[in-house]
Amino acid sequence: MTREKLWIGLIVLFLAGILTGIVGTMLYCRYEQEHRWEHGPGARQDRVIKKLAHELSLTSLQRDAVKPIVVRAHLELLTLRVRHQPEVEQILTDGMRNMKSTLSPEQQGKLDALYAQLQRRWSMSRDFLREAEGERK
Repeated sequence: MTREKLWIGLIVLFLAGILTGIVGTMLYCRYEQEHRWEHGPGARQDRVIKKLAHELSLTSLQRDAVKPIVVRAHLELLTLRVRHQPEVEQILTDGMRNMKSTLSPEQQGKLDALYAQLQRRWSMSRDFLREAEGERK
């Protein structure tokens, strides 16, 4: 019977380790997803380059050749987004105004906080674009 208890204990320990790993990974991924924007738009370029290097098994020469292409494409996308930002903000403002009539005061405050967070992200992107354009000139 002691041998059975030992095996059951080992199996339980193994399953607890698996469960801990799964929960830890989920929490880490959720945290990274929620806070990814805090690293700024420049970090997005780095993530894209790292992913391409990994997925395509790029050599260091290829990575050096790909980096300016990714940077240029990223800046062009940011430029496009900033150009259309007033339209996006108008649509969101209208939607939020319509949404607030169905929300409690507490929910309205949370919605305002979410929108302020989104505006900070947009501001970071605009600032990054201005700096990048200043460096290119």
